[in-house]
Amino acid sequence: MKDTIFRKYDIRGKVGSEFDLHKVYDLGLALAYHFLQQKPDLKTVAIGMDGRKHSPDVKTSLTKAMNDSGLDVLFIGVCPSPVLYFTLFNKNIDAGLMITASHNPKEYNGIKICLNKKMVSGDEIQKIKSFLKTGESIISLMEGAYYEQDMIEPYIAWMKEHFSHLVGMNLSFVADCANAVGGTVMPKLIEAMEWKNVKLLFEEVDGDYPNHEADPVVEENMRFVKDVLLSTDAEVGIGFDGDCDRMAPMTKDGQLVSGDTLLAVYAQPILRSNPGASIVGDIKVSSGFIETIEKWGGKPCLSPSGHSIVKKCMKQNNALLGGELSCHFFFSDRYFGYDDGFYSMMRLFEIMINEKKSLKDLISVFPKKISLPEMRIKCADDKKKDVIEKVKTLFAKRDDVTMITIDGVRAIMDYGWGILRVSNTQPVVSLRMESDTPQGLKKIKQDFYDAMKLHFEEHFLKEQIGL
Repeated sequence: MKDTIFRKYDIRGKVGSEFDLHKVYDLGLALAYHFLQQKPDLKTVAIGMDGRKHSPDVKTSLTKAMNDSGLDVLFIGVCPSPVLYFTLFNKNIDAGLMITASHNPKEYNGIKICLNKKMVSGDEIQKIKSFLKTGESIISLMEGAYYEQDMIEPYIAWMKEHFSHLVGMNLSFVADCANAVGGTVMPKLIEAMEWKNVKLLFEEVDGDYPNHEADPVVEENMRFVKDVLLSTDAEVGIGFDGDCDRMAPMTKDGQLVSGDTLLAVYAQPILRSNPGASIVGDIKVSSGFIETIEKWGGKPCLSPSGHSIVKKCMKQNNALLGGELSCHFFFSDRYFGYDDGFYSMMRLFEIMINEKKSLKDLISVFPKKISLPEMRIKCADDKKKDVIEKVKTLFAKRDDVTMITIDGVRAIMDYGWGILRVSNTQPVVSLRMESDTPQGLKKIKQDFYDAMKLHFEEHFLKEQIGL
């Protein structure tokens, strides 16, 4: 196992060269050791998996490691991550493992780790890496049990009960499952909710992802949704990512809605019912998000990116809602607080119907900004942090720049802002820029090009930034 697979929020890498299937059993022993160190009375671990070709092999090795460590395993089958989280909250199980590499290409796989209904992240994942390296394990004299239970049906039943007002709705929409595990839920959810006006795309689970990658915030991956919207009476489009903890919507005229804009849409009815409430957005959100939440009487709070950190920031600020530009949304209002693409979809439909507005009308309240989509610039994992630190040092020398450095560097100038940060899931650095004017945006692009040019090939960087 390469050290680089032990990321900030999960364990994830390219199968073979980074994530060694032959070492998954040993990794499982290290995971069980960590679980029992943290919670000695732990009895059961729930395991779910996505539809990747190698996920069954990972599941077999992890199950044996848990059982050999004396822990029972509840296997909930091929399912989305939110179904695993739902299991933890509804079956009184304290630990869970989700075998997935989320939106990464088919060559990748990995594990999301839950303990005490929280995601294991940061230093804890580094501890697990050290336990693997030193061979720490607890081999029990009594082998743990193995049993299976479908949790998709109870999950859908919960959705139907809590969104009974959406049963039989006439809203026409198209949803793209991207051949990922969204296909294990959406057909059953549509049937249970008695929705008649739905066009479902690529619901067959296929770990080769033959039609497109399962990342709906990338415009190219939503082209099939766009085609249906422009050629039928479908009113809104929905795209799910690989493990369905994210959902991205598209308007009738084919506009892909960013996570910060949608976060503001979700916030408006919550702020009507809870004046002055805190709403958490990650460090990449538009300044328009901050302006909008303040205008509606809410308290916008910025958090470093990453689900565990956003949720921590929500708890610190007693926030009812949080979200990220990447379309992770966390509802503590009427839900369990974890990111769930299906639940996010239901809340959007609810708002559209209650407000009697299209998605385009709902997002029209968001201030007009010239915001570039997040750019993901290839950069080796062992070089990413050094690039960020050197860029930060250069901006710190400028009197006309205000910096926020809770996650990378967000450089704010009179004419706009930009943020450069390390991706926690891929060998890339993430760059986003925004201004009120085309002239301001051009200056921001030049600022970041000048700050980054020592670390990248000139033509490549200019092409990435758009200079």
